[in-house]
Amino acid sequence: MDYYTEAHSFVANIAYQILPNWNITTDFSWTIGRGDIDKLDFDSMYPTGDAKLDAYTMTSAGQNPLQPYLYDVAYINGIDKYSNLDYQQIDFSIGTSYMLDSGVGIGLNYYFTHFDDDDPYVYGDEGNTAQFVMGYLTYAF
Repeated sequence: MDYYTEAHSFVANIAYQILPNWNITTDFSWTIGRGDIDKLDFDSMYPTGDAKLDAYTMTSAGQNPLQPYLYDVAYINGIDKYSNLDYQQIDFSIGTSYMLDSGVGIGLNYYFTHFDDDDPYVYGDEGNTAQFVMGYLTYAF
């Protein structure tokens, strides 16, 4: 079996001091990921996929004599199709902070994340977007 996975991330950050006590920052990142299982060429214990692993194939002791074959490749139908990963993720944030003379600071940040599943499979389309704003208060001592 051939398997590969790769992810490439590109990141940029800018920080700027507007005034001695006032800063602004912004971050951007973009990630592209891919993965795939290919060329399943295993020899199957049951080449036709005929192993019976249901409740009716039990011994009197309650054991399935075919249990060793449960993970036989004959039962991994479509793994090459289901293993395809192809996604992009974008993260962006911008924030500002201001430090008061008394050692108290305030800040406000905005965050944005977008995940795009370009090849949805088993669990469906996992793409989504999230945004939120965070305010904070700091104290330096």
